[in-house]
Amino acid sequence: MNAGPVQVGWRRGEPLAELVEREWLVTNGLGGYAAGTIGGVCTRRFHGKLIAALPAPLGRTMMLNHLEEHLVAPDGTTWLLSGDESGRAVTYPNPEFLEEFVLECGVPVWRFSGGGIRLEKRVVMPNAQNTTWIIYRLLEGPQGLALRLRPSLNFRAHEGLLGEPAKGWTVRTDGANIEIAESASHPPLRLAIVGRSAGLDVEPQDVEQVIYRLEKSRGYEHEGPLWSPGVIHLALERDADAALVASVEPWAVVQAMTLADVLATDGARRNRLLSMAGNAAGDDIAAQLVLAADQFLIAPRTRAADEARMAAAGDSPRTVIAGYHWFTDWGRDTMISLEGLTLTTGRHNEARAILQTFAHHIRDGLIPNLFPEGAHEGLYHTADATLWFFHAMDRYLVYSSDVPFLSEL
Repeated sequence: MNAGPVQVGWRRGEPLAELVEREWLVTNGLGGYAAGTIGGVCTRRFHGKLIAALPAPLGRTMMLNHLEEHLVAPDGTTWLLSGDESGRAVTYPNPEFLEEFVLECGVPVWRFSGGGIRLEKRVVMPNAQNTTWIIYRLLEGPQGLALRLRPSLNFRAHEGLLGEPAKGWTVRTDGANIEIAESASHPPLRLAIVGRSAGLDVEPQDVEQVIYRLEKSRGYEHEGPLWSPGVIHLALERDADAALVASVEPWAVVQAMTLADVLATDGARRNRLLSMAGNAAGDDIAAQLVLAADQFLIAPRTRAADEARMAAAGDSPRTVIAGYHWFTDWGRDTMISLEGLTLTTGRHNEARAILQTFAHHIRDGLIPNLFPEGAHEGLYHTADATLWFFHAMDRYLVYSSDVPFLSEL
């Protein structure tokens, strides 16, 4: 498990309303992410378990919207682990069972306890993969406990309309591996179940009137249906991890790492970032900021030309997401934030790559102000972004003394 700073987000006894007001975010270094509220209610159209960063013209795409989670005892006693909101009401996780929510070295962790049961849940996205691991560990409890998970989905642009899901879904299962497709316009969603006695009971269901309360409060479209292929079941064993893996990567990539590998590599990467930052991560709050900064630094997978051009030169494209959930990479925001995100955190090579990425897009003396979602080319409608580029280059030279790079540009 990850070692490092711990930040408490909610504890039993605090108001239930905070379960739908406080949010968590996990990113994959490509611009993709998983996000939601502590209580599991999707209050934004951007909330989901897997928002994949796909090549243009798709861009970031909602692939797995919601996961209804139940823990079931042998005698049929059931605990709801996640909430939802529909036209009928808001449902919360069982308040006597949810003990706390924390960020553990930046990883969201839910802890459940009651009736002699202790259970933990984590959400991890392996770096540079459009994959989400939802990991469960039973720390204490009787034999025979099981999870019942119902995924709901509607493949769409992450900021897109919430209308009817596609018709004609196809579901293919091979034991604990599930593949769900709806058209040729989106890649299939692959679900892998890690655990004992795991499988999918195919029970298609239309989920009506899902409400997104923050969209409603802002006057946006705020209601739409989802579609569910059925119920996933898996048995839990004490001190053993189980997981649901959601991905758009090929099966060979999905299955390349074990659950233990995923936890170990993600923890090692986060600790390496803290080590690189040195004194900038000198206390728990500063360490959390270093880990938060990492979420904004991405490789722009959606623009294949950037990858091909820089790979040919022996480099890797890098850029900065201006904000989650809806922003892409903006030239002005990137250059203003470059010092804090990369130079003070010891990531000089990535600062160089970011400057190089934007330099490749200079047109008539301007760097792009922004790259629209799912587009190959940037928009050029500001002058000060280029002035900020010179400022960022100056700060890079102060930190790195990389004069040959200045000559190269």
